[in-house]
Amino acid sequence: MKKIDLHIHTISTISDHAFDFSLDKLIEYVESEKLEAIAITNHNLFNRQQYETIAASISIPVFPGIEVDVESGHLLVITEISDMDDFCDKCSRVFRINGGDNKSFLTEQDFIAIFGDLREYLLIPHHDKTPVLSQERIPTIRKYISCGEVSSVKKFISMKKTQDDLAPVLFSDIRISSDITMWPKRQTFIDVEEISISSIKYALCDSTKVSVSPEDGHTVFEVLDNGLCISTGLTVILGKRSSGKSFTLDRINEQFENAKYIEQFDLLSKDDAADQRQFEQALRTQGDSVAEAFLSSFKSVIEDVKGIDLHQDEQDVENYLKALMKAASEAERQDVFAKCSMFQESQFSIKDLKSLDALIAAVDTLLRNSEYRDIINRHLSRESLLKLAIDLREQYIREQEKTILMQYTNDIVISIQRELQVRSSNTPVPDVDFYQILLNREKIKKFIGIAKQVKKNRVIEQRNLYSYRVVAKAAPYEGAQALQRTSRLRMVFSDAFKKYDAEYEYLQMLKQKEELPASEYYKYFAQITYEVLNRYGTPASGGERSEYNLLQQLTDAARSEILLMDEPESSFDNLFLKDGVNTLLKELSKQIPVVIATHNNTIGASLHPDYLIYTEKEIREDGEVKYHLYYGYPSNTVLTDLEENKINRKDVMLDCLEAGEPAYMDRRHSYEILND
Repeated sequence: MKKIDLHIHTISTISDHAFDFSLDKLIEYVESEKLEAIAITNHNLFNRQQYETIAASISIPVFPGIEVDVESGHLLVITEISDMDDFCDKCSRVFRINGGDNKSFLTEQDFIAIFGDLREYLLIPHHDKTPVLSQERIPTIRKYISCGEVSSVKKFISMKKTQDDLAPVLFSDIRISSDITMWPKRQTFIDVEEISISSIKYALCDSTKVSVSPEDGHTVFEVLDNGLCISTGLTVILGKRSSGKSFTLDRINEQFENAKYIEQFDLLSKDDAADQRQFEQALRTQGDSVAEAFLSSFKSVIEDVKGIDLHQDEQDVENYLKALMKAASEAERQDVFAKCSMFQESQFSIKDLKSLDALIAAVDTLLRNSEYRDIINRHLSRESLLKLAIDLREQYIREQEKTILMQYTNDIVISIQRELQVRSSNTPVPDVDFYQILLNREKIKKFIGIAKQVKKNRVIEQRNLYSYRVVAKAAPYEGAQALQRTSRLRMVFSDAFKKYDAEYEYLQMLKQKEELPASEYYKYFAQITYEVLNRYGTPASGGERSEYNLLQQLTDAARSEILLMDEPESSFDNLFLKDGVNTLLKELSKQIPVVIATHNNTIGASLHPDYLIYTEKEIREDGEVKYHLYYGYPSNTVLTDLEENKINRKDVMLDCLEAGEPAYMDRRHSYEILND
């Protein structure tokens, strides 16, 4: 990251307050703030003699510039150092028109007439800074503007987050005078290696390459033992076919334990039917959390009732009545063992402490919560909550002690009754909990009602992934095969499905399948299906499924150490890459390193990569294959290989991405004709 300030005043004009320029102070400013490039931009004038004195006194690049009043706003115009003669003439024309009047502004037509080909300059308007240069007032100039100046760090951060078409820049706008005692902290860091107007212009086409802190930018790090580096952001590997792009990706992949590697043609559909099945399976896997969330409450219901056996309850009541009637008939001839009071003694009913457990947990949650502490304290003081937590725990201890004693007593009673019943000829009356039997019946009634609601057709979730929409639906199962697919086991469900509409009997049939985990019974009542719809609301086709799979894999890649992609253009069209993939890749490159091998300009150039690698294959006389790897910043004039050989960066990009400069110029000419 290079720290620059391209808005510095060294001459007091009619648009400024009076000040006396100090060269020593300018040198002090550059050194103390560790600047790596500056521009001299006085209001409506350029003083060549002063500029040359400054440039000769400072070791960093000093760019010639001017701040022009255009259409009621201010516009910085900065040029290359080599453009001095022509720039001086044009600045003189500006001064003659409005250099002596701070109320005079050039029109857009005046500005274009003076400066001519605007591609030669770095143009920076006041964007969120007074006086603002409205973009609507300069539609022709606007085409050559890629950044806008703001007045504060807060505005810089806000613009970087919300503005898509302009990158923010923050400069000092300082008047260098001898009485300055404190330097402003308004400079911009840009992600370039070489410092030139062309490299700065390239960086300012992409807001991810500018920051107000060096820590916010990307750096390069060594990834292979031969010294090859990649960026912590986005690296693009260029090269002709069979030049070593995939070979290089493979070697990088070997260096990471948790790399996401999307190889060439990896996501392309080969067998439509098999692809459809695989796609649906992947959707189910991705949507397991949705199904879990929808069925979580029903799962609790199943857990509560799966142990209930109404048939056994009825059998217990029938056995009780039979034993009671028989015991009554034997009442007159009870033996000594039957007459013992313990012979028919009832057991203690053991209390379930789940509700008390839940209450203690709820109070603990209130005590531990910090996010909503103020709201909680307005209604419940911390002291009261602590007392409540203590009281509940003391109550739990008392209840637990009582339960232990009751259980111990029950065990003794059961042991004594067994001994008495063995010795007695009289019929014992079994101990039956009629309250629990009645409660079981009511639970099953509620369970049946809830199960019928769960099985109703409904949309349970919709989520968007760019132009695609994933719809999750709940519906009743339509057959035993659907149940088998849910189980993913070799298991027959035809017998169970016959009872599907009788929810309780159906649950009992599921319980008979020993291979089926009891914890998964809830999954077999409602079928959760997933469907991917395209932008038109219709099911995704084979090619669209591949597009969705790629978007999903890119979304999931954030959990990896690095993302590697090999020629995505081989499987996907340019429109999809531009509208869907590029945005995801840029966002991912803020979180993990992203490396893409390509020969397509939609990926290679439109993404504004942070680093370039160019591969070249050499077959030597002895048949040995050697891969040359040139690398550097996209803004560099040349790329350098590991042996210090150099190659022109512009030629590399034109050859690999545009099929050479003649082909590029021919297409450009054709597009211009069509546009006209």
